[in-house]
Amino acid sequence: MLFLGKAPEATHELLDRLELLGERLLQDLNVPTQLRAFSHESQLFDCFDSEQLGIVRSGLVTIVNSGIDAACLQPGDIIGLSRVFGLPYAQLKVEEEVEIELIQRDDFMSYVQSEPHRQHRFTNYLLTSLALYQGFLAHYHRQTQVQAPTGFEHVQSGSVIIKEGDLADTVYQLMSGSADVTVHGVTVGEVLSGEIFGAMAAFTGEQRNATVVAREDCQLLAIPKAQFVDLIKAQPEIAISLLDNMSRRIKSLNEQVSSAQRQTA
Repeated sequence: MLFLGKAPEATHELLDRLELLGERLLQDLNVPTQLRAFSHESQLFDCFDSEQLGIVRSGLVTIVNSGIDAACLQPGDIIGLSRVFGLPYAQLKVEEEVEIELIQRDDFMSYVQSEPHRQHRFTNYLLTSLALYQGFLAHYHRQTQVQAPTGFEHVQSGSVIIKEGDLADTVYQLMSGSADVTVHGVTVGEVLSGEIFGAMAAFTGEQRNATVVAREDCQLLAIPKAQFVDLIKAQPEIAISLLDNMSRRIKSLNEQVSSAQRQTA
């Protein structure tokens, strides 16, 4: 799971724990499943049978809370547990193609109950999920509810994300993958998963001063400039993350300049 915006440190620890528990719970899954692809669904559960849950195998699924895109489910996440047991469930939105492995509730529960260690892991998975959502709700109740319209984009390896000289009105966050930054055809840096990029030109109104090319398949979150400004006002810690990213890139550029000077001396 990925939260849109900066979440408290305790939440990150719970996310890591939930991911590990999910991997261990499903590592020897041996029940009938059905792999299906979905795209552009406003409520993913409308495509499920009433007693089906799923495992995300590729792509991202957005959790929508009161009309606000709050978090993303990623490969390995289990979806639909609350729904198959008749409990309230969230709206799940799909904007790009995802693959989900569908499992019947009774088959999944038979698998869990067949071994004591699976029962233990499933219980821990549910308790960790509960703690995670409690922390998530407490965090967002304390913050101004500002939504940055989320335009998820999937780009293939080698695709140009930002082109040097273009007008800038969008800020990007790299949700997965990596990309190279070039100026006049010379590689000057990289963008890693989780980083925000493209903000400088968007803020100054100048043309893009670098080109960003996907080094591998990437999932992007595109945020219009005006909405990104509102998001920073509501969550100032995002600005700190942005400054950290910029500092790293400036340091990398300085090192390259120093190396070039030594070679020509």
